[in-house]
Amino acid sequence: MHRRQRGSVVLVALSCVTVLGIALASFLALSNQAMKLSNRTYAQAVSRQLAQMGLERALRSYNANTFSSWSLSGVTATRTLSIASSRYGNSGITASVNIRVDHYLDTKKATPWSMSLTYAVGDFVWYMGVWYLCIAAPPGNEAPYNNTYWKSAPESWTPSANYQINNIVLSGGTAYRCTTGNIGQVPPNTTYWTALTAGNWSSATTYAVDNIVYTGGMAYRCLVAHTAHAPPNTTYWVSAPVIYAEGVATLPDSNSTTLRTQLRATLAPASLFPNAVASASYTNLSSAGVVDSYNSFLGSYNQTSAPFTAANPNIGSSAVVAGGKTNGTAVAITNVRVNGYVAAPASSAPYVPLYTNSTSGMVTAASVSTSPTPSPKIDLTRLSRSPYIPQFDIQSVSPTTINALSLSSPLPGSGTLQLPRGSDNVNAADGKYYYYTSGDIDLNSGDILVINKPVVIDVRPSASADFYIRGTGKINITSNATYPIASLEVHFGGRLYIGSDSGGGIDNQTADPKRCIILGTSSYNSSGYHYFWSNVYFHGVIYMPNAYLHMWNSGYNEQLHGALSASNVYFNHATNLHYDTSLRTAVISGVDSPYEIAELRELTDPAEKVTLP
Repeated sequence: MHRRQRGSVVLVALSCVTVLGIALASFLALSNQAMKLSNRTYAQAVSRQLAQMGLERALRSYNANTFSSWSLSGVTATRTLSIASSRYGNSGITASVNIRVDHYLDTKKATPWSMSLTYAVGDFVWYMGVWYLCIAAPPGNEAPYNNTYWKSAPESWTPSANYQINNIVLSGGTAYRCTTGNIGQVPPNTTYWTALTAGNWSSATTYAVDNIVYTGGMAYRCLVAHTAHAPPNTTYWVSAPVIYAEGVATLPDSNSTTLRTQLRATLAPASLFPNAVASASYTNLSSAGVVDSYNSFLGSYNQTSAPFTAANPNIGSSAVVAGGKTNGTAVAITNVRVNGYVAAPASSAPYVPLYTNSTSGMVTAASVSTSPTPSPKIDLTRLSRSPYIPQFDIQSVSPTTINALSLSSPLPGSGTLQLPRGSDNVNAADGKYYYYTSGDIDLNSGDILVINKPVVIDVRPSASADFYIRGTGKINITSNATYPIASLEVHFGGRLYIGSDSGGGIDNQTADPKRCIILGTSSYNSSGYHYFWSNVYFHGVIYMPNAYLHMWNSGYNEQLHGALSASNVYFNHATNLHYDTSLRTAVISGVDSPYEIAELRELTDPAEKVTLP
């Protein structure tokens, strides 16, 4: 009996040990699988970080135009970076980054188009939101939308681009060709767009000019009829500049498990003026008036019609008023209607730090979350806490050819001076006429400076030299068939004082704000020093990122067309600012605007991925 009991106890013990062994083995197996999964998850995160690092490295090389350590073939640059395993502790992961850049800058410059440059076949330019490849040397200053000389790259549709006939856009997985020039018309609106057939590239297919194909997730437009020439061969295909970056993380297991993350980014020049008026600190709009928008490509702003009327469809509501101050009021608006957006950091929820005169029918801080918003109030759905206020570096003026100039009153030639003068030399690199002054720009009553070609004036050698226009002093930027490319860019480091109610100021007769650029490097950031007041309608941009820009316009209805950006912007009297939305896709000469990522995608579909070195 005791023997049977002992045998039963042994059997039970063996059963328990077996069960424990199975449980332990299962636990160990589960732990092993969990460890493997954890390692894979960690390696996947590492590969994603590596891909992002590769993207940043490529973008840095693109902006600096330094590809000396890359492998170059045609317009494609490639590079592999090996990462020391010690960077990942004791994990044993070995890591690398594979990068490819199509349309890198070294040989065929992918640059903003300039009306003063001469282009050749193969040049690649950015123009009003679209990339173009030169297919035939254009005479004179033919703009890129002329299809005889330029082919546009197929790109994702954007509301701010200036589309011309035969531009190609991608929207909702379909390619469309522009049939009628437009801005902001969404495909598949058949008034402006027609759908195109587009499939994956195949070496067995014979392609005709303007066929659209996909490879590596990118769309390519056929330039020359052919068979079996794979993109991105730029003899046969055109696409937007693109970066592929792949992070590779390999685990130290028996299978050398490798995790890969591949990113694709298309590039475009960053906008300096995405806002009508912006300040890094404080923006004040006061007294009366309106901030609204128009697009200079669609025509001049109609001064006589009220906004939003059938008679004046060009006037819109996409202006942005922005302030960046975070420890107090960033934007102040009194009796001014904003046909657009107001953007400022929130100092305390739920309000944007904004105050207005409540008797004007405008929104107040107290009514942001409660008041209805019929016109003319600010639309409360258009209040943002995230202002985007670019602050890019003003470039130094260092051309190969530069001309000396004195612009002190009285000007020679009975008070009227035309630039360029007959003896002045053009800078061959960019077709502009550069001038430096030995002192201030100081135009007083009777002085008229006439700009007939692309002109850049650098106020030097004194860093504190000023830019004055007083009395009836005037700058005229010419607009006629004899001088079709006149423009003015002024660099100065001292005081801005464009002030006159006697008819003086800057008369940009082209009515294109992109042809009148005022760049100030002064860091004097107090009210009552930098003044702009003139009853001449102003078409241009003012960029003074470190200064206090005082817009003084007492006694008359000053009209500003273009955009303003400074450390502080203060309208002392009526505000009438008409934002040119074409500035959102324009590159401003004289400012080192970087290239930025226009579109980013992680490639998970094998059909989208590309083979990288």
